[in-house]
Amino acid sequence: MLTFILEVFAALTLYQGIRIIVEKNRVYSEEIIPGAESFIKKRGSTGILLLHGFTSTTYDHKALGQYLTDRNITVIAPLLKGHGTSPENLATTTDKDWKESAEKAYQELRSITEKQIVAGDSFGGNLALLLASKHKVGGVVTMGTPIFFKKEMFGKIMLPIMRFFKSYQKKWYYNPLPEEIKEERITYKKIPLNCIKYVAKTVSESIKSLPKITDPILIMQSTTDFGVGEASVDYIYKHTNSQKKVIRWIKDAYHVFIIDKNKEESFEEIYKFIRDCQ
Repeated sequence: MLTFILEVFAALTLYQGIRIIVEKNRVYSEEIIPGAESFIKKRGSTGILLLHGFTSTTYDHKALGQYLTDRNITVIAPLLKGHGTSPENLATTTDKDWKESAEKAYQELRSITEKQIVAGDSFGGNLALLLASKHKVGGVVTMGTPIFFKKEMFGKIMLPIMRFFKSYQKKWYYNPLPEEIKEERITYKKIPLNCIKYVAKTVSESIKSLPKITDPILIMQSTTDFGVGEASVDYIYKHTNSQKKVIRWIKDAYHVFIIDKNKEESFEEIYKFIRDCQ
């Protein structure tokens, strides 16, 4: 029996080694997908940095960005390194690359505006929190930002097993998301599993950074978020040291609610928060 187990283990180890070698030699695209590019819209002296989520792109921020620029808010939405190209390209990046993308865009916004709001949806919100803990900003907006994940323990158990057999996991959508949004949205269809550890590291760092945040903060989340635990909202609220804290729930919406049917409601809440911070 022991011999059989050792033989199986050796075969699996050989399989994993061959798979890794094949993937390292695979040609992947670094060209940006049309519609996923970074964008800048210069308007007023108050600006907002919009940071997209893991495996997503600036496509998610185009409608919000237009809404805000129509109201004289300068907007910068950077494409984080490795995103908007190919999952294989993303697999070559780490948290350091994503943080550098966010920092560079923040410094650019700072150079053209007098007051800066940092905002992000999903994982982009964790990057926004890190920026707010390092810089004096005019305000922070988090949208479906994870502190706790639903089925987190299951993920921690399954991830090492999955990574042994494959490098990518097909992404699935929360079923009620309209088909037209699924089709039009520019995002990866699969997730590079080697990057998950860097996502977890960044989330952990953002949690530790919360007490350093003293600027006004707007914490938003969908009431039907399929992946991020509701307790994330309360945790951010309780552990930041901001004098002004606002929680807003968006009803019956996808995790990235700024692209779903109730997006106008979220746009109004964000604009009202920015206006109150001016």
